[in-house]
Amino acid sequence: MRVLLVSQFFPPETSAGANRAGAMAKALSERFELRVATLQPGYPDPSYFAAFDPRVTDAARGFAVHRDLAFRPHEASLVRRALREIGMSLRLVNGVRGWRPDVVLVTTPSMFLGPLAWWWARRSSARLAWDVRDLTWAYARESVSAGGASRALLGLLERVMLWHLRRADLVIGATAGLSNVLRQQGVRDDRLMTLSNGVSREFLDAFTDATQRPVGSRPRVSYIGLMGYNHGIGILLDVATLLPQADFVLVGDGPERPAIEARLASEGSANVRLLPYETDRDALARHYRESDVLVNHTKPTPTLNEIVYPAKTFEYFASRRPVVYAGVGFAADLLRERDVAMVVPPGDPEALARGIEQVLAAPDAAHERATRARTFVEQEHCREVQLMAFVQELERRFG
Repeated sequence: MRVLLVSQFFPPETSAGANRAGAMAKALSERFELRVATLQPGYPDPSYFAAFDPRVTDAARGFAVHRDLAFRPHEASLVRRALREIGMSLRLVNGVRGWRPDVVLVTTPSMFLGPLAWWWARRSSARLAWDVRDLTWAYARESVSAGGASRALLGLLERVMLWHLRRADLVIGATAGLSNVLRQQGVRDDRLMTLSNGVSREFLDAFTDATQRPVGSRPRVSYIGLMGYNHGIGILLDVATLLPQADFVLVGDGPERPAIEARLASEGSANVRLLPYETDRDALARHYRESDVLVNHTKPTPTLNEIVYPAKTFEYFASRRPVVYAGVGFAADLLRERDVAMVVPPGDPEALARGIEQVLAAPDAAHERATRARTFVEQEHCREVQLMAFVQELERRFG
């Protein structure tokens, strides 16, 4: 079986989307003839990859990787961003010429990549599998004020997306909550499956001997990951003011970072460090090891509450570090039920500060919870195990 994987994100990028697409590609190439259509590394910003030559790493992968120009996704104007994403999507789906796949697997959150891949697959007599990581169109609709042309256009876009999703041969939800929303929106059960995010065996093995940091050292509270609008990481500046006895380290980049930088420049904060996005996996592992508490925050919206289970949470758990999660809904309920993280309300700096204080004040209890979280990821979210089942499912359906 010949499979074309189309993805906006791909290694050597290290975002959740790139990690997921890269792991998919490796698993697919071990069973099928695979080609990948993607972009030059550039997320969250092309400058982070100036020293990379992806041709070297791509040549060693064992399958063909076709790359288009790097894409910078963040535009102030929704119209300009939409036009750029449409152009990017057209180039990607037409990037592999003279080779007809049996299955097109597209992994998004781009709002236009899925529908254009659907049409390309139909024109090529291929089956379409659509890996849905986010309901970006729903986020956009919820972010604009009621009424107006923008809201009407976003409503139309949502209907277009759902029309194509209902006609895909297979729809893959990145969380159980997301799959449930897609089911409610008309995607048939027999064409729907869940493939949760996870961590690789290599990442798990890197923390087999992780130990607690020395008692008495100044505590470090870290956020490591994308600084997107839905994350609301700027709240940690308020939390840092409430906890001057701890150091706060924010590692990453994304659309919210400029606002965080501006606040730090105008207000200052002696116990906050803002570090660049990290592409080196060893350096990333050091950040985890040097942390006493890892924090995550998700803004509350109707869609996010139902579907979000942040992919970075699995890396947090794998590192054996105590986690404080600020959120409500699907993810918060699951983490609380499994007792693998301290869960607090979102948008409340005082509640988040109290949660961090409780973790720091009871290190033995926090270590027990972190150990339980590590076991949870090992048993249920090891990426190689998950992808083996996914590949078998593709073969069963389309082979």
